[in-house]
Amino acid sequence: MIELSWSGLRVPAIAVELGCRQKTVHCWLHRFNRLGLQGLDDLGGQGRKRRITEQERSRIISLVKTVPPGRLRWEATGNCGPSTSQGRLSGRWIPRPPQRVRQGSKWAAHR
Repeated sequence: MIELSWSGLRVPAIAVELGCRQKTVHCWLHRFNRLGLQGLDDLGGQGRKRRITEQERSRIISLVKTVPPGRLRWEATGNCGPSTSQGRLSGRWIPRPPQRVRQGSKWAAHR
């Protein structure tokens, strides 16, 4: 864009040549004239700001990669048992309530 401008082309011709809008050409040429080569760099801070810090993000990622407490997993011996922490069971098993299905206008236990 800058090279085309230096070779004498006007903004409308540069826009046609590059397949962009004239306003885009104006913006980039003005940024280059104002800031030099640094004006051609991407400006930081564009887009939505993060809602969590980098430290919080790292903690979430590490938690996702660990086995939840009380979750069954295969041990190296091939046995299936609850995850343990220092020989004790960690976490709590919460039984699932019985499923109920609708039969006509009343609810009944699922068979």
